[in-house]
Amino acid sequence: MDKGYIENGFIVDLTATKKVSDVIYELSRVMDMPESKGKCMCLKLGAIVLNQNELTSIKALIELMGAQLSFISTSSTETLEAATTLEIKVSEFTNEIEAPSFDKKSLTEEEVSQALDSVFGEKVDVNESSDDEISPIVQSNEVIEVDVEYQESKERKDEELTALKNEAETLPTLYIRRTIRSGQSISSDGNIIVIGDVNPGSEIIAKGDITVWGILGGIAHAGSEGNNYARIRALKLNPVQIRIGEVFARRPDTVNLPYIQKTSEYIPEEAFTYRGSIVIRKIHEGN
Repeated sequence: MDKGYIENGFIVDLTATKKVSDVIYELSRVMDMPESKGKCMCLKLGAIVLNQNELTSIKALIELMGAQLSFISTSSTETLEAATTLEIKVSEFTNEIEAPSFDKKSLTEEEVSQALDSVFGEKVDVNESSDDEISPIVQSNEVIEVDVEYQESKERKDEELTALKNEAETLPTLYIRRTIRSGQSISSDGNIIVIGDVNPGSEIIAKGDITVWGILGGIAHAGSEGNNYARIRALKLNPVQIRIGEVFARRPDTVNLPYIQKTSEYIPEEAFTYRGSIVIRKIHEGN
């Protein structure tokens, strides 16, 4: 399978769809965005199974709305065979930027962290449980049998939970000083910091946290290996699609703001998971 990168491309992530009607619906919403016009559409189809007629309909929809289908990525053998028969290019998405080697002893990350703290403030973990610990009341001379296996299991779970919450602090950071253009896909096995905008039609995927010192308007996926405690921060959050760990959300149908007017004053925003949903909050000084 080829590696795919298309200049003037527009990435559409459809991996969360389950049937062809979902694909058509999501694709139609994206194609209604003004910045998708005249672009080369790159579809991430995931495991969904599509036959030749369904792929033909998808291709016709894209062309009808003033764009063209450049290539698809799929993990479905049936979809792959149908695309090959229709001569639709099948490729894998590739990162145009090679991630540098990281020196954990370098002061670069610390300096970046201090700079971000000046804008975003100190980290507050709202995922901490508010349930009170209930301690048993033990009367004198009473013998209590302790379930050692249960306690050890609980301690292991607590350690794993703590490790997930603090994972971003242990990961390397990919530091990008430029705007991510439409059609570009950036991925990292650590955190990603972008000094610039992330335009609609682009995609950034990180095992850890994602921080954008600009407007986040593309697809963002933090905690890509299933960490629901990862965070996504930006001076302005306006993503088409957003994922944190296994939690997925998209821009509401009633909102059509592909572009945000730039201003010299921003209130940074942060996305995180809370009770199975993605919540976005303003980060005020002192938070």
